[in-house]
Amino acid sequence: MLTQPIILMCSERSGSNLVTRIFDAHPEVCAPGASHLFKVMSECACRYGAGSDELRAAVLDLFEAKVSGWRIDAWPRARRAAVLEPLARAGEMAAALYAAEAAEAGKPHLFLKENSAYRYLHFLQGQSHAPRYLFMVRDPRDMALSWRNGPVMRGGVLRASDRWASDQGGYLDAVAQMPADARVAFLRYEDLIAAPEAEIERVCTALGLAYDPRMAAFHAHSEGAKGDAKRSSMWSNLDKPVLSDNARKFLKELDDDEIAYVEARAGTMLESFGYASVRAGKPPFGGCETLAELRVLLAPREPHDKPAYQALDATERQRFEAWSALYARMTARPSLGPEALIGTAG
Repeated sequence: MLTQPIILMCSERSGSNLVTRIFDAHPEVCAPGASHLFKVMSECACRYGAGSDELRAAVLDLFEAKVSGWRIDAWPRARRAAVLEPLARAGEMAAALYAAEAAEAGKPHLFLKENSAYRYLHFLQGQSHAPRYLFMVRDPRDMALSWRNGPVMRGGVLRASDRWASDQGGYLDAVAQMPADARVAFLRYEDLIAAPEAEIERVCTALGLAYDPRMAAFHAHSEGAKGDAKRSSMWSNLDKPVLSDNARKFLKELDDDEIAYVEARAGTMLESFGYASVRAGKPPFGGCETLAELRVLLAPREPHDKPAYQALDATERQRFEAWSALYARMTARPSLGPEALIGTAG
């Protein structure tokens, strides 16, 4: 069981890695890079018998395939396996590895970064005592641009916009159902890069955590930032100071049809999060009559494989491909019956 973990609720390409490394720079917060342990095991736990060696091996394989670097990577597999040995459930095992990482770092607080966390929030909450939450959002037009430009991200503006809309809707539903005494902080990416110290201090106060100035200088104090910046092109800015001008780039790099689609998919959430439309007075769906027609128009621009991906370092491509292959094998396994899932749970 994790004690008062800070659970990040954020979409991909919305500053999740940045804020993770900001918290990792805090001398009392362990914020490891993405592992997808909770996400994938929430999908695959039903495919392995509770308490089985197969389940433990799957969790260990998934951990070892992650792209980010953790301190306990240096442990031999047998030592990590020993941590999981007395456990029966996938959620317990994922939590145990996070707890081991925090213990190895010598830090009492844990920050959990898992994409689209609202989908398996019950899985995270089931392993958490008095969890805290950080809900972070980025302008969907800049998020879509970053997604389109990301060499390892499948698709472009359409896929990114759909993800942003579903994620924010899911997070709003989750927050609305939380108890009144839950600690929940809200952060906009644009506010963070404009005034890092003030925003980080405000968020820490909301989460009941003492602010430390090293957080604003995360690039110099987070070991994970330095290591992961070298492991993936998607994280290349993590060893640099906050990019204060990294906003509203969509105005120059997305065309009107692309902006129209993002704004239409965001709907009323666009302004509710404080982002004004830049298309006042224009037809709502660009050069099309309906959103469906606009989607058809933009669909040919959605790349499955991007030329920039082939330009990546071979080692980086191998990491992503190995993880994807493992994920495909795990999700292809058939679900088991209730006896296998319940009978050995103890």
